[in-house]
Amino acid sequence: MTAWAQLVDQIFTVWREAGLVWKPRVRWFPRIPPHLDIVFGWLFDPADGDDADAILFCDERSWSPLHDIRDHAGGLQLPMIDIRGRAGEFADAAFDIMQPPTWSETARRIVGFRRQREKLAPQYRQTGEPDLQLLAHMYVSGRPLRGMRYPLTPEAVCYPGFFSAARVVPIAEELALRGLLRKTFLDRLHECRICRSRRLSAREECPSCRSADLRETGLIHHYQCAALLPEEQFRRGAALVCPKCSRQLRNYGKDYDRPGHAYVCNTCDATSSEPEVGFVCLDCSARMDGDAAERVDIFSYSLTDAARALLEGRGPMLAARMPVSLQREVARINATAGMRAGIAEIRFAGKEELIATHGPTAFRKSRDLLVENLRNRLAGVGSVHVAEDAVYILIERFEAQAEAWLRSLLLRSENLLRHKLDARLTIAKILGTAQP
Repeated sequence: MTAWAQLVDQIFTVWREAGLVWKPRVRWFPRIPPHLDIVFGWLFDPADGDDADAILFCDERSWSPLHDIRDHAGGLQLPMIDIRGRAGEFADAAFDIMQPPTWSETARRIVGFRRQREKLAPQYRQTGEPDLQLLAHMYVSGRPLRGMRYPLTPEAVCYPGFFSAARVVPIAEELALRGLLRKTFLDRLHECRICRSRRLSAREECPSCRSADLRETGLIHHYQCAALLPEEQFRRGAALVCPKCSRQLRNYGKDYDRPGHAYVCNTCDATSSEPEVGFVCLDCSARMDGDAAERVDIFSYSLTDAARALLEGRGPMLAARMPVSLQREVARINATAGMRAGIAEIRFAGKEELIATHGPTAFRKSRDLLVENLRNRLAGVGSVHVAEDAVYILIERFEAQAEAWLRSLLLRSENLLRHKLDARLTIAKILGTAQP
C-alpha cells in the first residue's frame, strides 16, 4: 500500500468517527487542479449542480476577491470547503490533506449541513427564490448574516459565506420588514452621492473655498484694542506688534494672551476657528461637504423564530410573500365569525426608474415615508404591512366604498413625497363574510 493510500485510509477513519460514513459527493469551484485529481478522486466523488454534499474551493489566484464567491459558486445549502487555506471566514471549513485537525472539521460541516437540510420543509430544499435561499442557508449553515468591514468593495462591507453585499443586503432588509430576520446595528458609513461608493476619504477643509490646504496657527488676543488674530499677523521679526492698533505687545498676561488656535487656508488666506469636514470619493474623485454625503447604516442579521417555523413547515400555510405580521392578522380574522375584511396591495411602478435616477436609498426613504403617512391616516381603521416588493393594507371592516377611499388616501400620501413612487393599489383579497 502506498503512502498516499495509507493517508486516505486514515482520513476515512477520522471521517467515520465524526459521522461521515459515506464518500462525499462534491463539485469544484472554480476547477480541480490537475495535480490533485488522483488523491482527491480517492476521497471524493464528483457531482453536478446542487446534487452534492459540499463545494471544494480551490482558487490558486492569491489576488482574486473573496466577498462574492457565493455569487458565482451558488450552492447555498452546501458547505464550502477551502482547499488552499486562504478563504478564511468566507468558507465553512478548511481541508488540508496534511493537517489532521482539518479532516474532522470538514466531516463535521458536511454532516451538519446534511442534517439541517433534512429538517427543512421539502419546498425549501431546492428553492430558486433568492429570499428563501438566503433563509435556508442561514438555517442549514447555522451562521447569522454577520457583516464585516471590507474596503476592497465600494459597499465597504461584506457577509462572509453569503452573497456579495450588493445582492444580499436588499434581500435581508425586505426579510427584516417581513419579520423573518432580526437586525443588529454594525456601523454607520457615508456614501458618495455620485457613484454610491462608501470608500470616502474624510478631511478637514476651509469653510470658504473647501480646500484641504490648511495650516494651524496660534491666536493672540490684544487686551487694549480687543484684536483677536493669528499670531503670524502680529509677528514683526522677534517682536509682536498689533496689526490693528500698531502697539507692541510686551507682557504676556498683561498686554495679551493666547486663547487657542486657528486655521489659515493656504489657498484663499481665510482664517477659521474650526475647519469643516468634507469627503473625497476614492472611486470617482467627487468632492462633497460633510452634510452632503448620505449616511448609511449597515447591519448584521439573524433568523427569527417565525423564520425557523416557516422553514421547518410549522408556520401557517398562507401566502409565502405576506409579511408575518399580516399572516397573523389574517389567521385571526379567519377565525372570527361574522367579520368581513379586505387586503389591499400596493406596488410601485416607478421603483426601477427612481432607483436608476436617485439610487436605492432614495427609494427606501420614499417608501418608508409613504408607509408612515398611510399608518398615520389609517390609525384605528386599518394596519399597514411591508413585504419585499409590496405594501399591504388590512381593513377589518371592508365596506363598499372602502376601495375608492383607499385610492384617495394613497394619492394624498404620495403627493407629499419629493420622489414619486407611482404607487398602484389593487384589492388582493376579501376575508370572512359580511355581517347580517
